[in-house]
Amino acid sequence: MSRLKPATPQSQFNRHLLTMALASLGLCSSWTVWAADEPAPQDAAPAAAQAAPQAAHELDAVQVTGNRRVQSIQKYAGTIQSFSGEDLTKLGINTDFRNLQAVVPGLQITKQEGKYEIFLRGIGAADSDFSSDPSVATYYNGIYLPRPRSIGPMFFDVDRIEVNKGPQGTVRGRNATGGSINVISKRPELGVTSGGLKIGAGNHDFTTAEGVLNLPIGETFALRAALFDEERSSYISNGYPKSLFDAEGPGALDNQAARLSMLWEPNDKFSAFVMLDKVTERGTGDPGLFAERGLSAGYDIKDLHDPFKQYFRTQGQTTNDIEGIAGTFTYAFNDKISVEFNTSYRKYDFYNRNASREWQLGPVYPGSEREAYFNPERLDWYDTFYQADKSSSTINELRFFGDTGRVIWSAGLFNYEEKYDYTSWDVGNGYFGDCDWWRPGTICGYQDGLGGENRGDNSKVESNAAYADFSFAATDSLRLIGGVRYTRDKKIARESNVKYQFIIPEELFAQFTGQPINTATNPYTTGLILGSPGFRLAPPGNRGGGQPSICTGWSPADLRCGPGGNTLDYFLGGIQNFGAQDNWQQFLQKNRDQIQVIARSDFPNGRSEDVYKDSYVDWRVGFEYDINPQVMVYGTVSTGTRSGGINRPLLLNDGSALAPTFEPEELTSYEAGIKGDYVWGETPVRLNASVFYYDYKNKVLQNLIDVPAPTPTNPNATSRQVFNDNAANASVLGLELEGRVGLPYGFNLGYNFTYLDATFDESNVLDTRSGGLGLIVPLDGNRLPNTSKYNANVSLSQTIDIGRGALSSFDWTINLTYRSDYYLTAFNSRGFGLDANGRVIEIPLRDMPFNNGSNPAAGGGPANGLAMRDDVDGFMTVNVSAGLNFGSDNQFRIDGFVSNLTDEVYSGKGFVNNATNIRYLNTPRMYGVRFSSQF
Repeated sequence: MSRLKPATPQSQFNRHLLTMALASLGLCSSWTVWAADEPAPQDAAPAAAQAAPQAAHELDAVQVTGNRRVQSIQKYAGTIQSFSGEDLTKLGINTDFRNLQAVVPGLQITKQEGKYEIFLRGIGAADSDFSSDPSVATYYNGIYLPRPRSIGPMFFDVDRIEVNKGPQGTVRGRNATGGSINVISKRPELGVTSGGLKIGAGNHDFTTAEGVLNLPIGETFALRAALFDEERSSYISNGYPKSLFDAEGPGALDNQAARLSMLWEPNDKFSAFVMLDKVTERGTGDPGLFAERGLSAGYDIKDLHDPFKQYFRTQGQTTNDIEGIAGTFTYAFNDKISVEFNTSYRKYDFYNRNASREWQLGPVYPGSEREAYFNPERLDWYDTFYQADKSSSTINELRFFGDTGRVIWSAGLFNYEEKYDYTSWDVGNGYFGDCDWWRPGTICGYQDGLGGENRGDNSKVESNAAYADFSFAATDSLRLIGGVRYTRDKKIARESNVKYQFIIPEELFAQFTGQPINTATNPYTTGLILGSPGFRLAPPGNRGGGQPSICTGWSPADLRCGPGGNTLDYFLGGIQNFGAQDNWQQFLQKNRDQIQVIARSDFPNGRSEDVYKDSYVDWRVGFEYDINPQVMVYGTVSTGTRSGGINRPLLLNDGSALAPTFEPEELTSYEAGIKGDYVWGETPVRLNASVFYYDYKNKVLQNLIDVPAPTPTNPNATSRQVFNDNAANASVLGLELEGRVGLPYGFNLGYNFTYLDATFDESNVLDTRSGGLGLIVPLDGNRLPNTSKYNANVSLSQTIDIGRGALSSFDWTINLTYRSDYYLTAFNSRGFGLDANGRVIEIPLRDMPFNNGSNPAAGGGPANGLAMRDDVDGFMTVNVSAGLNFGSDNQFRIDGFVSNLTDEVYSGKGFVNNATNIRYLNTPRMYGVRFSSQF
C-alpha cells in the first residue's frame, strides 16, 4: 500500500464502497443470466470432439471518426489507428496514457513533473509553458483539451481511442501540426440496464477498481456512471539507507476519477449528450533523474545495475484536481443538413514538490557513494523545486454538416478561451556566504534558485477559427476532398519575477539558534531551515504581501530601488504554509528591523505584460479512388500551423533584448497511400501502406540559456532561463505499413512498421551547452529529437472457444514494440568548439567543457563533456496478457498481464545543457491480475 496517506482496512473499504455499490447489481444480474443460460451438464459435449478444423476468421470492421463522421477506417484518406477499450486492456496499455506509445509506432509520450509531452512522426513540442500549444492535439469525446495536464486517468469505461497522424484543423477544433489523440468514452445506452465491475492487483502494491452502471430512464433518456480508483507505491528505491531517509520515492500514485454521462434523444432529429467528470490525482511526483555525473564517469542509463535506485533526501508530492463539464447537442433539419453545438468548461489545480536531491546527484553507480556523503551537512537540506498552475478554459464550437448524396460537407466556428495562473520557485535553507563586501560584519543569504520566484497571474489565451471541409463524389469511384481553416490567436502573458538577497548581521544567527554559523562549508551552514514537511507556496493567482520594491545595483552606493511595500513582507506573502521544522519566518520576524531584504528581478520593475497576436490559414486538398470495393488509393496535401507564443523579457550583456515572442511553426504534408482488404487463399489480410513527406518550417527549439546576472563576488554569474526560438527547419520522409491477418484457430496478427527519416535542414542555432561561448552551430543532417528511424509493432493474439461447463473461452495476447536509437536533443551528442582562429568546429563531445563539475570526492578531476550525452540506444518492449472468460456472453473474466516484460529502461525526455543532464525514464516491469464482471 502506498504511503501517500495512512490507510486502514476501514478506510480502504470506505474508499471502494461506492465503486462496489455501482457494480453489485452487475454481479447479481450476471450470475442470474449465467445460471439461466448455462446448459445442463448432460447436454454439454466436449468442444474438441465437436470442432472441425477451424478456418481463418474474418477481420473485424473498424469504424473511426477522423472526418467527424462515422466511416470505415479503410475509407479514410489518411493514417489513423483505433483501439477499443478491450484492446487497451489486452495490449497492456491499461490506464496509463503514456503506454499508448507501445501500440502506435512513431508516437512518444513522456511525463515531466505532471506534464505530458507528445511527439508523433517526429513532430512534437517540448516547450510546454503557458503560451505554447501542443503539436499533437488531445480531445476528449471530440472536444479539445488545451492542456495535456488536464487529461488525468481517462482510460476507463472507454469506447475507443483514435490516433490521427498528420496535420489537423479543417475538420475539427484546434489546429495541430503533428496529429491528434481522441479519447472517446462509452455513451449511455437507451433502453438498456447494464453495468460492470473490474478489480485488480499487482506489483508495487498496485490496486485498481472500476465500476460502471448504465441506467435508462424512460425510452428517450439514459444515465451512465463510471468510477475509477488506482493506487501504486513507488518503484524508485533510495540510494540512502532507510535509517537516514525513510521516505517513499517518486512514482507512487493514488488516483480517483468519476464520470457521469447523460443522453437524451426525444426523437430522431435531436440528440443531447452531456458529461461531467472529476479527477483527483495524488502522488510522489515525476521528477527527472540527474544523469550527468554517471555519464561523465562512463555509466549510461542502460549500464546501471538498477536505474531506479536513486539518491533523494525528502519525499516529493504531486496533487492535481480536475473538473469538467461538456456537452454535444445535435439537430437534424433534414437528411441533407444538420447542426451540432459542442461546449465545455474544464479546470485543473496542479501542485508539485520534487523530491529533494543533492545537485547533480542522481542514480547509484560505482563510486557515487563518495559524492553522496561528501557534504554531510547538506543531507539535512530540504532544497527542491516547487511549481503550481491553475487553468480554466471554455471551448465552444458550432458546426453545420450534411450529405447531399454527392457532397459530404461540414463548416464550423470555433472559440477557445483560457485563464492561466502559475508559480515556480526553487526554495530551501538558503545559500549563505560572507557579505563584508556589502557591509562589514554581515552574512548574505539568497533565495534565487532556478531564477527565483516566478509567477504568472491572469494570463489569457483566446483563439477563434472558421473552417470548412468537403468530399465530392466526382464519379462512383472518385472522390475529391478539400478544406480550409482561418485562425486568429491572441495570448497575454502577465508575469512577475523576484530574486531575494538577505543582508544579515552575523551575530543574529548565534543569538537565534544558540550555535555559531559554520563558515567551513560551502555555502555556510546557519541553522536556518526552510521547506520541511508541510511547507507550501502561496497558490497561483492568490499571493499576499502587496507589491515589492524592485532594486538594481550590487553595492550600497549603486543600489536603486523603485516604489513598493516592505520586501520582507512580500517574501513571506509568497508562502502559504511553513513546514513543521521551518524557522525562517520566526528568524525574519524577530529580527526584521536589523535584516535588509533586497528584491531584484529579471524583468524591468519586476513585472511584465506581453501580447502575442497572429492569424493564419491552413488547407487540405486530395482525392480518394476506389480500385474496387475492397481497395482504395488516396493522395493528400495539407498544412498545419502550431501557434506561436511569448518568451520572458530577457536582456543580454550588451543590453539587447531577446525576441519577446516566437512565431508559428508551419508544416506542409504530402501523403499518398493504398488501403485494401484481401483474401490470400482462405486467409483474410488487411494491408495499408502510405508514404509521406513533411516540410517543417520555423521549428521552435526550447533552450535553457544563461542570461548575465553578475554579482560583486561573481562578475560572470548567470541566470538560467528557458527561451523558445524559431531556429530550425526540418523535413520528414516516412513510410508506414499497417494491417491485420486473420489466421486459423482463432489467431489474429496485427502489425505496423514506420520508417522516419527526420532531419534538420539549413538550421544554425545557439548551442546552449557552450555556456558563455555562445556558439552558433549547424544542425544540418541532425535527426529530430525523440524520433527513431525504425519503429515497429507486432501483436499476436488467439481466442480459443472451450465451452466446458462455465468456462466459455481462453484468450492471450502478446505485443512487441521496437524502436531504433534516437536522440533527446537537436545536438545529437555532437561536440562543438572554436579553432585557433575563433571559428566554430566540431570536436569530440568529451572535450566540451562542462560547468558545475563532479564533486571532488569522486576523484579524477571535474566532469567532462560526456555529461551532455543525449543518445538513447534502441530497445524492444514486450507486453503479454492472458484471460479466462466465463458465461455464455463472457459475463465474467479473470486475466493476468505483464507490461514491459523484459524490464527495459530508457530515457523518454532529456533536459541537457552545460550544467545538467536531466532524464525522464519509463516505468519498469508491471504485472498483475484482474477480475471483471458485466451484465
